[in-house]
Amino acid sequence: MKTSTNPTRPVTLCSCFLAGSFALFFTVLPLAAANPTDYQQKLPAIRKLVTETMTKEKLKAVLLGVTVKGKELLILAEGETMTGIPATADMHFRNGNVAVAYMGNLFYQLVDAGIVKADDPVGKWLPDLPESQTVTLEMLVNGTAGYPDFMPMDLFQKKLYANPFHQWTPQELSRLAFTKQPLFNAGSDWNYAHTNFVILGLALEKAAGKPFGELMQERVLTPFSMQETAAPGTPYIPEPVLHSYTDERGFYEDATFWNPSWTLARGAVQYSTIGDTLAGFRAVGQGERLKPETFQAMLAPQTPGMKFWTKDMYYAQGIVVNKGWLTQAPSFAGLFGTAGYHPAKDITIALWCTRSIDASSEGNPISGLYQRLTKILTSEN
Repeated sequence: MKTSTNPTRPVTLCSCFLAGSFALFFTVLPLAAANPTDYQQKLPAIRKLVTETMTKEKLKAVLLGVTVKGKELLILAEGETMTGIPATADMHFRNGNVAVAYMGNLFYQLVDAGIVKADDPVGKWLPDLPESQTVTLEMLVNGTAGYPDFMPMDLFQKKLYANPFHQWTPQELSRLAFTKQPLFNAGSDWNYAHTNFVILGLALEKAAGKPFGELMQERVLTPFSMQETAAPGTPYIPEPVLHSYTDERGFYEDATFWNPSWTLARGAVQYSTIGDTLAGFRAVGQGERLKPETFQAMLAPQTPGMKFWTKDMYYAQGIVVNKGWLTQAPSFAGLFGTAGYHPAKDITIALWCTRSIDASSEGNPISGLYQRLTKILTSEN
């Protein structure tokens, strides 16, 4: 273990919420007075939890970072990235739909700047889309647009698994998605659709007059001091790399460099590190670069009563709000992650893991680890 402390299933980048670990939060609460040193006594329990989970879930590697008030409490790397090569805390990995939270922040920055309005119809920039005058930009951010998701479609799955290195274009993905009709009337229900983020990126590019990747760099990555995060537009990940493995094609294989171009908006498909995730997710969780009222709009509960969402656990605008925590939990090609921020205590968590060949291929192995970790960090003892 390396630590530093300071006293044939579908691939999906879906927004997995971790049921049972969270409750309602959509007001900015005052920060607790605790300092990182107050949490030092929790470190043995955290390390023990990681070790036990590694054994129980047969994980190949775990990367974990925790900050309190922006100060490092624990950075941990355990296991191997490849056989005989230890995992290290500075490794790069795909951050998946953690970038959706960054997209949400960016979107509302553009609202504050007067470049777009939250209720602008997507047809203002993409008039040829179905229901383009009734689907708003904000509906794309919070999953209520009704657009079908191309990811579970048989045609997409067949092409993806036949060649997981294929470079997908936004236009190709959009055309595929709309071989099906919208799932419901805009604003009347919720579904997670990769389609929404692909379209949102195209619309915001046109609205702002520059590529989405440039917008992300200028308004999120640079101001949030995320120097190890980028969207190269290819499967490239710089060394050192946390390798991921999956049996989705019927055999256990290294899927680290499967092409993620289909997963999010062009310019938002990123690699990152534990350190950058801690910095970026905390910045989003604090509403940095947003007006207070705009940040409240980003966290507003628009989805309770839709699908499984309730007033105590709901998908907000690009982020899940639940039991004091703001979170996103991606999974892609054998890589499982969670980023979480607790505004009242100013705690940030970044957690990623990979599976060994002996691990169960069912379920999300990080869910239980994250739930128990949040309980340790928020307990009074």
